[in-house]
Amino acid sequence: MTQRFYLLAASQVTANVGFVLYTMAVTSYIKENTGSTALASMITMTSLLARLLSGLSVPLLADTYKSIHIMRSVQVMQIGMLVGLYVLLTQEFTVTVLTMGFIIVGIISFFNGFFSIFKTSVVRSLVNDSQRMQANSLLSTIDQTFLFAGWSLGGFVLSLTGSTQSLFITAGLLSISFVCLLFIKEVHTYKQTQKRRAAIMEGWRFLWIHKRIRALVIMDIIESLFGTIWIGAITLSFVKEVLGKGEAWWGYINGAYYFGSIVGGIIVYRMSSMVKGRLLLFMFLGSLGYAVLTGFYGLVTNPYLALVLLIMMGPAYQLRDVAQETIYQNTCSNGMLPKVIAAKSTLVQAVFILSIVFVGTVADLFGVRFVYLFSSFMLLLTALIGMAGLMYNKHSIEIDKTPAERRGGI
Repeated sequence: MTQRFYLLAASQVTANVGFVLYTMAVTSYIKENTGSTALASMITMTSLLARLLSGLSVPLLADTYKSIHIMRSVQVMQIGMLVGLYVLLTQEFTVTVLTMGFIIVGIISFFNGFFSIFKTSVVRSLVNDSQRMQANSLLSTIDQTFLFAGWSLGGFVLSLTGSTQSLFITAGLLSISFVCLLFIKEVHTYKQTQKRRAAIMEGWRFLWIHKRIRALVIMDIIESLFGTIWIGAITLSFVKEVLGKGEAWWGYINGAYYFGSIVGGIIVYRMSSMVKGRLLLFMFLGSLGYAVLTGFYGLVTNPYLALVLLIMMGPAYQLRDVAQETIYQNTCSNGMLPKVIAAKSTLVQAVFILSIVFVGTVADLFGVRFVYLFSSFMLLLTALIGMAGLMYNKHSIEIDKTPAERRGGI
C-alpha cells in the first residue's frame, strides 16, 4: 500500500469518528432540551434523507471534478456548518433553534454522503487491481476499530465536555481529515462529456443494463430492508424481551457487533490473496453465513451465546461486504464508479428508511424474535437467488478477476 492510501484511511477514520461524536452530541442535546425520544431519533431520519439527496446529486459532479477535490470541499463545508451549529446551540432553546438545528444537521449529512461515495472511487484510483481486495478489507478493519472506540467512549467524552463543546472536537477531527486529503493526488481527470440530464441517469442506466451489477444491487436492496433489525429500538427490545436483560446489555450487544466486525476485517485482510480470485464464491459464503447466524441469534435466550453469535457474524458480514465493494471497483471505470455507487446508495437509503417503519410494525405485531427469524429466512433466500442470477450469466466469472488477469486469459 502507498502512503497516499494510508492518508486516505486516516482521513476516513477521523471523519467517521467525528461524525459519531457529533451525532451523539446533537441527539443528547435534543433529548435534554425536549425530553422527547421521538424528536431525538429524528436525527437519524434526517441524516438518511439528506444522504439520499446527496446520492441523487453525485452525477452532476462526477464528470466535472476529481473525486479528491470533492472530498476536500465537503470537509470544508461540514466544518463551517459545525461552527454554525455550535453558535446556534449556545442560544436559548426555542422551536426556531430546534428547527434550524435540524436544517443544519441535514446539510452536514448531505455533504457527508458525498464523502463516503467518492471515497470508493479514490481507493480505486490509488490502489492496484491486485491489491484492491486487501485495501478494502484494511480500510474496513481500521474504520470499524475506531468506530467501536468512538461509540464506546463517546458517552464519556460527552460527560466531560457537554453536548455543544463536543462539536469543537468534531470540527477538529474533520480538520485533520481535510489536511490528510491535501496530500493525496488523483491521477485520473474527468471531463463533462454529456448533458446534465444524461449524466444524472448514466449510473441508473448502468445498474439496469449491467446484469451482474443489477443482481448485486437487488441483493443490497433486500438486505437493507432487513438491516434495520440492528437499529437501537429493535436491539433494545430483543435484549429486554428475549434475553431478559437491561440497558447495560444493550451496550454489550452493540460492542460485540462492532468487535465481530473488527475480527472479520482482520480475517478477510489475511485471506485477501485467496478471496480476490473467487469474489463470487466468497461473497456467497459470507451472505449465507450471515443469514444462518442471524437465524440462530433469533432463537437464543442465553445472552452470552448471543454475544458469541454476534462476534461470529463479523467475518461473514465483512467477507460479503468487502467482496461486493471490490466487485463494483473491478467492474466500473473511474468515471462511472461514483455514479453507480451513488445510484446504489440512493436505492439502499430509500429502502432503509421504509424498512424502519416496516420492521417496527412487524415487531409490534409478531414479536421481536420473529423479526430476526423472518429476516434470516429472507437473507438466505436473497443469497441463493442472487448468486443463481450472477452465475447464470456465462461470463459472470469475469468479475472475479482483475483487468490484468482478464487480459492475460487467467
